Amino acid sequence: MTTRGWLLAVLVALAWVPARAEATSLELYGFGARSIAMAGAAEATEDDYFAAYTNPANLAFAQHIHFGFGADAIWNRFDIQRVAGQSQYPSVLPADNYLAHIGISTPFGGILKDKMALGIAIHVPLGGPTRLDAHDYRQPQLPLYDTLGDRLALVAGLAYRPWPWLSLGVGAQVLTALNGQADIALSVLDHRITQKSMDVELATKAYAILGMTLQPNADWRISAVWRQSSQVSYAIPLAVNMQDVGNLKFKIQGVGLWLPDTIVLAAAHRIGAVNLTGGVAWLRFSAMPPLAPDVTLSIDDAALKQGSATPDKVVDVHNVPVAMGAKDILEPRLGVEWQVLESLVLRGGAQYRPTPLPRADGAANYLDAPATTLGLGAGWVMGDPLAVARKPLHVDLALAATVLSRRTVAKLDPGDPVQATSVSGAAWHLALTVHHDF
Repeated sequence: MTTRGWLLAVLVALAWVPARAEATSLELYGFGARSIAMAGAAEATEDDYFAAYTNPANLAFAQHIHFGFGADAIWNRFDIQRVAGQSQYPSVLPADNYLAHIGISTPFGGILKDKMALGIAIHVPLGGPTRLDAHDYRQPQLPLYDTLGDRLALVAGLAYRPWPWLSLGVGAQVLTALNGQADIALSVLDHRITQKSMDVELATKAYAILGMTLQPNADWRISAVWRQSSQVSYAIPLAVNMQDVGNLKFKIQGVGLWLPDTIVLAAAHRIGAVNLTGGVAWLRFSAMPPLAPDVTLSIDDAALKQGSATPDKVVDVHNVPVAMGAKDILEPRLGVEWQVLESLVLRGGAQYRPTPLPRADGAANYLDAPATTLGLGAGWVMGDPLAVARKPLHVDLALAATVLSRRTVAKLDPGDPVQATSVSGAAWHLALTVHHDF
């Protein structure tokens, strides 16, 4: 095959490869062992560095410098059954994930004492930094769980408490976009590349988190949180000057690791040794962009034209991304903490997430099903075994299971190569957090 033929084959193949757009463990399960044990119902309770993500307004309620670190393991045990057996489009199942985090929060002193606080946390995938997979849209797959957690996330929050009963918070999560440009010149007749250059740019962008908490008394908290829709975008154009033929132009661009606008209303109420917390989250999945990237490819015959003749397009391809058709959802959450002993607290929680994705009865096979999350956990106060501070060491442990209701979808086209699919299974989440007040 000629050089031109190889280039065309590779670029056309790339045009069929979609990028990813899914959630991460912070959005699906919560941040930290305490939140995970309560199935994500933490917007009205967290007041340490985890609040930089869950609700930055709560940072102002903490009285001490708080430092901690932890690790998460997510074991995905989902199942995609093919009613008619396998085809040329094999199913793709999410891989297991292992994550770590570290964070610190601190109240201000002086004239800002009991009025302002700051929190910072870093969430790191242990398998590598942010990853964007590429699966054919016709392959049955679970986009909301694939590459789950594979995102390097930096979150920071600042809280201001103008009155004892009101706290306002602003935060941000920082993501990086990929942009670039590649220019190549080659001689088809000589079978060699005569010039090549590439410029890649990583553009950092911050996405807002706003929070507000009302605390009318020591037993009540009422919170509202907005997290801005965020994304990791990419744009990679390629220009090739084929000196004996013409110009080839190729561009692939799109959005990966997309997260919807989220508004959460939550409340927490303490009754003796029991702390009840609950709320509902609205997630704007209707704005979900197409998972497949926008791809353009053109080849002209400029070098074969004589004089000022206008080049003809030998190849001119532009794919049309298919709309996802996702819908907004309401996600209720409920959590409870029971202070059994001065040194022991038990936790539990439940969450229900309707599926935002439509039935995969067309050509695309993006699968999902309603999910129920149940969490259990405990927190221990272990004293100060290293004798380095006056405050005790805290250890939190959580185990949660997210179970998908079985969802079977038959294709509208009886000749579809994938035919009917059925999805079910569960994701198991184990989390450990070690933290300390100073």
